[in-house]
Amino acid sequence: MKRGEVQSGRWRWLLGWAVWGVVLGGGGTGWGEEYDPWVGGGEVVLLYNTAVPESLGVAEHYALRRGVPTNRWIGLELPTGESITRQQFVTQLERPLVRALRDRGLVQIRDEIRPATETAPGSILEVVTDAPFRCLVVCYGVPLKIGEDAALQEAGIEGLPETLRVNRAAVDAELTALPMLLAGAPRMGPIGNRFFGATNASVLHPRNGVLVVGRLDGPTAELARGLVDRAIEAERHGLVGRGYFDVRSIGHPAYQVGDQWISNAWAVVSRYGFDTHLDREPGTLPAGFPMSHTAFYAGWYDGHVSGPFQGGTVEFTPGAVGYHLHSFSAATLRAADRHWVGPLVAAGVTATMGMVHEPYLQGTPDVGLCFARLLFSGFTWGEAALVSQRFLSWQLTVVGDPLYRPFRMSALDRAKQLAAAGDGRLDWLLVSLYNRKREASGDAAGVLKELEEEARLRFSAILQEKRGDLLGDLGRWEEAGGAYREALRWPTSGQQRRRLQWLAGEAYEKAGRAIDAYEQYRDLAGGPGAHWAPAMLYERLEGLASGLGRGEEARRWGEERNRLQAPSAP
Repeated sequence: MKRGEVQSGRWRWLLGWAVWGVVLGGGGTGWGEEYDPWVGGGEVVLLYNTAVPESLGVAEHYALRRGVPTNRWIGLELPTGESITRQQFVTQLERPLVRALRDRGLVQIRDEIRPATETAPGSILEVVTDAPFRCLVVCYGVPLKIGEDAALQEAGIEGLPETLRVNRAAVDAELTALPMLLAGAPRMGPIGNRFFGATNASVLHPRNGVLVVGRLDGPTAELARGLVDRAIEAERHGLVGRGYFDVRSIGHPAYQVGDQWISNAWAVVSRYGFDTHLDREPGTLPAGFPMSHTAFYAGWYDGHVSGPFQGGTVEFTPGAVGYHLHSFSAATLRAADRHWVGPLVAAGVTATMGMVHEPYLQGTPDVGLCFARLLFSGFTWGEAALVSQRFLSWQLTVVGDPLYRPFRMSALDRAKQLAAAGDGRLDWLLVSLYNRKREASGDAAGVLKELEEEARLRFSAILQEKRGDLLGDLGRWEEAGGAYREALRWPTSGQQRRRLQWLAGEAYEKAGRAIDAYEQYRDLAGGPGAHWAPAMLYERLEGLASGLGRGEEARRWGEERNRLQAPSAP
């Protein structure tokens, strides 16, 4: 194909989308603005641990990438483990941090006297009146969690449920609420977040009682540095790929809200135009499930990393956002194989969050709201995570660059940028825009017709898979199978290849093309990597082989199925 032919197809298609701007909308800057590269270092203060050499290295790397002035780097000598006592938090972290901010003119504080009462002594409160920064970036090496201090007693907690009368917390959750704590908010239990669900990110400011906090952390300092690198790459070129969501389909009323949050996250990402998968089975996603080009993930409720995440077969794209709901998902960040946040960072996630202690379900973030603010409101990762929390000063730690803003640019403007640069990620944006147009018009046949006129379709596995999906939606199963098989001719990832083989087999089965279905399933069974549903695959191969008169092959597939389904030895 000639380059001019491709370019012509790109621009004809993109110009055709201009009329859909008002209907489709989009996050970020709107449909016509020029892209303003996002840096944002002027809004940041960096916190690192001088007792951990790698901590300064992470801070320096972030400052270089985001342009953070040196007078905003604050190094404190802190314990080197992940846990810290309440007394250590106050005397070694909180007070020295506030003193450094005041000495450097980075915060304006008005001292107020609280008179003594019959139940509490008098105290001096510190009311933050202004600050030239909004974000605090906590670097690798700063302790993660504050232990319970039985000696801490506070008046006025009688109304708290017994389960909430604790002062253990995530370090970062305390730092998020630091302006309120300085002004006398209780240390015992959670603080209600008055910015929950906020739509105006500018209100998230120290003078209003909160800091936007994000942590650059993970199993290694190198992985911590990579969080900002991947964030900037996605800001420059777009966060592209697919979304995978895993609900439990649980019937207990007390837990249904968790499913609802994740279902809402799926709806948000789908509405933006991403291709998505929603798993409704009670268990978590099985090992071998083909999670190719993962841009978004949300699921629950395994205590430790499991399924495809454990096997290292999940493909995360630069900038990927991942979240697993569990009470102790961030109990440690140093392990790549325990809990969830550390393993997700090790696997390539750019932004995630998790709990360091038991938060109770309502104390976990509303991930659907978080994703909505990130995609449709153009919030940064730190802002979106903050407004998705009902409670502050509690158990959540937010991992990733808080300035990360992947949807500052609208989908259409991003597509134009990638088309002009000849960037292959354009295919993902085209899929997103086709999905939006289909939702807005309800005309699958019309969208398919436009897709089949796109010049890039001829050499794109991504666009061919979308063509197969649309053909299947229209009941044209034989053509759908052909589209999936055509997609296999072009460069693709290992996980997408496995999904395409499965989809082609299913499409040919529905079309009554038994020999073609059999060939696809057979190639899949003989290919590299474990399949997510091997018993089902062998069952289909057995049935198809039998119907084709291939008795010996049917017997062999049946034996494989029986072997998998046989009960394990005691």
